[in-house]
Amino acid sequence: MRWIATTACATCGAALLAAAHAMDFAWFERHVLLPSFYPWAPAWVPGDVRAGVAIAGAALVAAAWPVGWALGRATLVGVARIGLALLLAVGVSEVLLRRGAGVTAKWRAPKLEFRIGRLDPVFGWVLRPSRATPVGPPEHRVTFAVDEWGDRAARPGGAPDPEQRSLVVAGESIAVGHGVEYGQTFAALLGKDLGLQVVNTGCGGYGSDQALLRLRDVLGRLRRPVAVVMTFVPVMLQRSRQDYRPRLVLGGGKLQFVPPADGLFARLRVRDLVVNEMPWLSDGALREATRLNAAVLRESARAARERGAEPLFVAFSIGPRRTLAEHPEGALLRELFDEQGLPYVLIDIAPDELLPWDGHPGPAAHVRIARAVEAALRPRLTRAQ
Repeated sequence: MRWIATTACATCGAALLAAAHAMDFAWFERHVLLPSFYPWAPAWVPGDVRAGVAIAGAALVAAAWPVGWALGRATLVGVARIGLALLLAVGVSEVLLRRGAGVTAKWRAPKLEFRIGRLDPVFGWVLRPSRATPVGPPEHRVTFAVDEWGDRAARPGGAPDPEQRSLVVAGESIAVGHGVEYGQTFAALLGKDLGLQVVNTGCGGYGSDQALLRLRDVLGRLRRPVAVVMTFVPVMLQRSRQDYRPRLVLGGGKLQFVPPADGLFARLRVRDLVVNEMPWLSDGALREATRLNAAVLRESARAARERGAEPLFVAFSIGPRRTLAEHPEGALLRELFDEQGLPYVLIDIAPDELLPWDGHPGPAAHVRIARAVEAALRPRLTRAQ
């Protein structure tokens, strides 16, 4: 028993030390920063996490002999006490994580999409229809109006006219225009320039699969969709793997709808934090998330074209204007769009174009986004006519 415990402890420590050695910035960028953070991770993440893993590994190696010696002398009753203590620690943690929380976990409840939205059995969550809500800090209030279809609009109530030629915008918080008035969003500006009715299905926190599900729903209601613009940010990779909500998965090479994870273990908040909120994707998880998002984007383009609409994807990157090869997400974008023949435009957003209290593009950035999207979309619409 003593030698088994000593060997196991030392092996785990050595594995952590090896992992810390492999965690250079390129590793963090691929596995942590790009798929898990928007607009960027705190500056301490790469260095401090790597140091923490190394310290934990060294501590396990140093403790291997004392732990083995202690376990070698432990009785069955002593081992049972340790097991009970660990079980109680998990139970107390679960109670504390649930304290003061409602249906939505406390680490998600403060987000805008949950404050002005509601849970939905198909889309995960949607905006509450026919409402106008002031949001943002007092000195920067904006009105978030939602129409009868649950889409952001110029005013609450009313609904899009199914007979009008329409531009459908799908995606996450940049698509819906967090932090700016409706008329300042790139969707509203683009619709005005193209002379199209705008149906904005975007919603904060959406993964690409949720965007696709909302897109299908709206395309089924419109008779004259002309164009579909869908946004993409790399953080959608991790969102696509979160199982606290209904989602699309790949099964047999096809997209399949699955409900949220269920069961006693799946409902634990401790498990939710570890599985759904830990900002890290392994190599296998990263490959799986990339394949899933590729399939979702293909299906989004197919769904748009099936209804006679021209699709265009808009990928955002935070940083100065660069060539694709200079982007940290360049390889990902080539795999998702270039290799699949999907039309897209890559737009760099400089840090000073982000709202300091919100982290999303400000009005000037939305103007630039609208111009870039129009320049890419208008020739495609002309050829399609």
